[in-house]
Amino acid sequence: MKTVKEISDFVGGVIKGNPLEQINKIGSLEQAAKGTLAYAEDKYIDQVISSRASCVFVPDGEFPGRTVVIVEQPRVAFARIAQWMFPPERPFQGVHKTAIIDKKAKLSKDVAVGAWTCIEAGAHIGSGTILFPGCYIGSNCRIGANCVIYPHSVLYPNVEIGDRVIVHAGVVLGADGFGFVSDGNRQIKLPQMGRILIDSDVEIGANSCVDRGTFDETMISEGVKIDNLCQIAHNVHIGCHTLIASQSGIAGSSRIGNHVTIGGQVGIGDHCRIDDSALLGAQCGVPSRKRLPTKEVYWGTPARLLKDVRVQQAYVGRLPKIVEELKRLREELDKLTQRNDSKTST
Repeated sequence: MKTVKEISDFVGGVIKGNPLEQINKIGSLEQAAKGTLAYAEDKYIDQVISSRASCVFVPDGEFPGRTVVIVEQPRVAFARIAQWMFPPERPFQGVHKTAIIDKKAKLSKDVAVGAWTCIEAGAHIGSGTILFPGCYIGSNCRIGANCVIYPHSVLYPNVEIGDRVIVHAGVVLGADGFGFVSDGNRQIKLPQMGRILIDSDVEIGANSCVDRGTFDETMISEGVKIDNLCQIAHNVHIGCHTLIASQSGIAGSSRIGNHVTIGGQVGIGDHCRIDDSALLGAQCGVPSRKRLPTKEVYWGTPARLLKDVRVQQAYVGRLPKIVEELKRLREELDKLTQRNDSKTST
């Protein structure tokens, strides 16, 4: 339970209304009840007056009879308050009796290990980290402090993870990259001898895969958030605080910049370069070795500037009318040609 004043002080907001209003839960404007904190932006501002929420984060405005907190970014403030008021609880403590831990593995203070989790020799698990049941931690892996590794995740040998990383269920880190060479008759496997480096505050969604480097490393930088069912191939480097939505795939040796946004089902070919702050809309296709410059919005396959795609799509929508107009012009041209031929023959 927090007061509106405590909440406002935490986010550096300005209160309009009752600072002593009690808040014990968070929720949406539509479903809020007494004691609920919500937020409103853009078109939802008009719902503040009718909402039953006890307090609402808003960017500005007047709301007579309601308690609001003015903040620059309501959604960001709401997320921070949610983490502050409702921190995740540790589901279990200690090491389960069925866990299989090699004597040469090292577990720091307050590590929790679930049932049937296997930790191989040389692995190092940082303080406060939780390994849920059924995880496999390969030899010489290093996992930082306060990480959460959910059930049935697999870390191949030599994977290195920073602090506060969240790895959701079914993730595979460090599998061999898809590397083969042909001798003209059959495919010969190119050994995948590199590793994976995952920086702090990364989150990887369920059933996603990140392959190890061929000889060097695959790199996931600080603050990257990867959705479910994504594929990151060998030698890919992803810059800080990039977002990758579900079912996207990045082929080998591509470089993704900082603060890039990659929509759902995007496919990025090998050896591509996506510069800082670029935005790739859903189902974009980026051909191999293509570079997309910084701070632009891209759409379609092959990926093109959204402003160009809009013009092209507008013309596509007008194609039936354009075809009819061309037919009419063709008919008129044929008539003029016939008249001219008649005059010439006479």
